[in-house]
Amino acid sequence: MSILILPILKISDRILSDLKEHLGNTFLSRVEILPPIPTLQEDIYNREREQYDADKLVSYLNEMTKDLKADKIIAVANFDIFMGDMNFIFGVAQKGGRLCMISLYRLDERFYGKESNYERVKERAVKEAAHELGHCYGLEHCRRRECVMSFSDNIMLVDAKRPFFCENCREELRKLL
Repeated sequence: MSILILPILKISDRILSDLKEHLGNTFLSRVEILPPIPTLQEDIYNREREQYDADKLVSYLNEMTKDLKADKIIAVANFDIFMGDMNFIFGVAQKGGRLCMISLYRLDERFYGKESNYERVKERAVKEAAHELGHCYGLEHCRRRECVMSFSDNIMLVDAKRPFFCENCREELRKLL
């Protein structure tokens, strides 16, 4: 099995390397980091909301990556994203799909008016990446708050999760893999 990490615009090499290591260990997969996508179509950005439309972005990324050989692809962005009527999202995936994405933008303490803390960003990023890839592999949201597959619509819920699957989700993932 293989997972590709696809940086969108500029993402630090350090966070990409840490994601690669964590995802490889979590999913027992070969993980590679692709060169970054240098630009995006203008219509993906919603000027009124000052955010990127995740639906349009995922469609764009699916088209761009259709010829890549990988089981799963996770795009990593550092800008604010939204979907539908939600104010924002940390990430997006289609259950059983090939591509998912996370945004580091609201995972950084700077968004909340605090000093940036790399370890906190990394911890949150690996949780959200594992969560979205879990959906790609077919997992649903988990009711256990500590499970990485629990739903998070605010940063406190992200922080409450552990960076791994609960026993039930881990067993379900084994079956799906």
